[in-house]
Amino acid sequence: MWRMMAPRGEALFEVEAYRVQRFSEEDAPLIRKLGERCREHLELHYGSPPDPEQLVRDLLTDLPPGKPLADKFGLGVFDGAGRLVGGIDVVRDYPEPGEWYLGLLVLDPRHRSQGLGTKLLVALVHWLRERGARSLRLAVSEHNEAGRRFWTRHGFEPVKQVIAEFGNKQSVFHVMRRALENP
Repeated sequence: MWRMMAPRGEALFEVEAYRVQRFSEEDAPLIRKLGERCREHLELHYGSPPDPEQLVRDLLTDLPPGKPLADKFGLGVFDGAGRLVGGIDVVRDYPEPGEWYLGLLVLDPRHRSQGLGTKLLVALVHWLRERGARSLRLAVSEHNEAGRRFWTRHGFEPVKQVIAEFGNKQSVFHVMRRALENP
């Protein structure tokens, strides 16, 4: 299903015909176009239509307070034709050493509901384990019921609820966590 690949600048791992590689600043135009295609997903999270640059910031620069850019991994999911069809944002050692934070997993609507999200998660977990991750944490909006079902189905358990404001929308977020036990 997945295969580990070469270091930064090249594919980090592959899932079938899709390759996952680290983003760079040069990818900003591609990320903007992905954001346009994923508008409804982003509106669900941010409220009204998000700033066109929001997804670029999410994948390239946004970090929790005190975290260096070296701990951020904005990853692009490219199909066999080289088209960007998804984005993944993970932060190393947050909120504590050994725990990584998944800030975002977004897929082009044409690539959803086909099992790709699950396959990407399996490959990502393997990639994280190889980097010393012991657990993975995320937060999902109360408005994203399908997202909560997806994460629960994949072993994420509720940790707490927080109220956060994104864009013009204040929402309850369910913080979830999964131990990354060895296979």
